[in-house]
Amino acid sequence: MPNYTKETIGIIGGCGVAAANEFVCRMEKKFTELGCIDDSQQPETILFQATLAPNRIAFAAGRSNVSFAPYFIEVGKKLKACGATICCIPCNTAHCSIDEIEHAVGLPFVNIVRETLLFLAEAYPRAKKIGVLGSSGTKFSKIYQNHAAKLGIDCEFLFPSEHLQRSVDGGIAAVKSGLPHSFPEQAKAFFTEAADDLIAQNSDAIVLGCTEIPLAIRDKSHRGKPIVDTISILVDACIARCKRD
Repeated sequence: MPNYTKETIGIIGGCGVAAANEFVCRMEKKFTELGCIDDSQQPETILFQATLAPNRIAFAAGRSNVSFAPYFIEVGKKLKACGATICCIPCNTAHCSIDEIEHAVGLPFVNIVRETLLFLAEAYPRAKKIGVLGSSGTKFSKIYQNHAAKLGIDCEFLFPSEHLQRSVDGGIAAVKSGLPHSFPEQAKAFFTEAADDLIAQNSDAIVLGCTEIPLAIRDKSHRGKPIVDTISILVDACIARCKRD
């Protein structure tokens, strides 16, 4: 009998709401694929849709001095009080302040950026130029570069041009508005040209570095280059933390 009930997972969602819901749905699906067909075989999960946070993209991009971190810390402490033993944030941009949040909450966080980089290093060790489709906050705060430096991973991170970055940000907003449900191809189009730009820059792999983007892009590759879905990376990392020895 599978046993994956070691931890109680606290999830700080709301950034965005649809991405957090997608994360929970994928995690449930993955657990059942692993044989956890009885409810009691799956871990307790607490989702808090933290929708009242100051704009984390504006903060990470340097357009605002108002940090979202204090609110996320407050939410993390609520999750801890409810019994969470580990936490995660299904949002790449929010990881510009992950060290501050994790330290103040006092629980270990499964870090989506760190786990994505470790996955890349293992699955694609020859990939030295990594294209990142993410928010302008993720781009300008250098989240991926900073985490790679901490891990000692030597690679170059490539981002869309300024014009195409605006298109990506617009696509993220469109996903939040529910566009993929009604017009999936239109939602995907926001990101296609930017992905082409990353390929033109000789990216060896493309990271969907915003958890809204996997709701619009379901492909596993683009023009022959692998696409790395950070929601799925976080799901697998949380499941690994839940497995009993």
